[in-house]
Amino acid sequence: MIPFCLQWIRITLVFPTNPQRPSDSMKNITLHLTTFSQPLAALVALTLIALTSPVVATDLPQRLLETPIHLTSGETVTLAQYKSKKPVYLKFWATWCQPCRKEMPHLAHIQAQYGDSIEVIAINLGINDQLNDVVATQHEFGLTMPMAMDTSGDLAQAFHLLGTPYHLLFDQQMNLVHVGNAANEQLDTKIALVARQKPIDLIESQAIAESAIDLSLDLENGKIHALFFTATWCDWYLKDSRPLVSKNCATGQQNINKIYKQFPNINWQGVISRLWTADKDLIDYKKKYSITHPLTVDESNGLFHRFNVKKLPTLLFVKDGKVILKVQEFGTVNELNQKLQREGLQG
Repeated sequence: MIPFCLQWIRITLVFPTNPQRPSDSMKNITLHLTTFSQPLAALVALTLIALTSPVVATDLPQRLLETPIHLTSGETVTLAQYKSKKPVYLKFWATWCQPCRKEMPHLAHIQAQYGDSIEVIAINLGINDQLNDVVATQHEFGLTMPMAMDTSGDLAQAFHLLGTPYHLLFDQQMNLVHVGNAANEQLDTKIALVARQKPIDLIESQAIAESAIDLSLDLENGKIHALFFTATWCDWYLKDSRPLVSKNCATGQQNINKIYKQFPNINWQGVISRLWTADKDLIDYKKKYSITHPLTVDESNGLFHRFNVKKLPTLLFVKDGKVILKVQEFGTVNELNQKLQREGLQG
């Protein structure tokens, strides 16, 4: 009988040409080992294990890895602290977002099935939501995973949120492996794979990098600027879930339409949220309210984030970059006019 170390051994390896891209073109390598001594065979075996070890690199910028996630429990966590320990699944949502509510049983199921092997964190947008709204939803759907409220808007800005529900999945090395707006089979498959530390396609971090340019507004020129923050869907989408907000959005836009011409000394600018908003939505919104004042979408979310606008609608009066008056509740045009007059913003 021929000793094992002298037998003909055929080993076929499959590994990617780019170790960070398991789906890239693959190479088949066949090794024919003959007359190897035991030490050499062991060395070869260790080499093969090293070649098939999990990827340990991540192209996520350090700022994302270290972005603080403030949990409602009072604890603050980051992606960095989970690196090399366990994958992370971030789910952005809002209590008034109907698709988000429909997906809540799915979120509860993911936590129940994978909570020990994946860190699941649900992040409420903090837009027209309060902590009591979040807690009520937690109880309604039996959500037990860590919960955060993005009250500063830092998380939505950092992870390039354009609408909810918003799903982000990171493997154990904090490589981005999924970005999407639906709890579907593709997401479930990837969650199952990362939970078992299985190879999976990676996504360049550029997929969640901000590429839009900030609005070009000189708010430091000594003049008074009126920035009306709203959304094209605020009046109709929230009609059932937030009827008072819906009415306030419609009334606010109608007030601005009537009053901006009475205050020509003020630079008026309508700022539309980029969330769930395409070019056609802006066109339809302008027609719906017969808007003639300047109006544009905050494509980079820069102004919303800079002034931490978390309630729609919001009217800010800004001078030299500082807010001198904030209006968030809209009644009649006369009431708004009187408020501006009292603040010395003469027409």
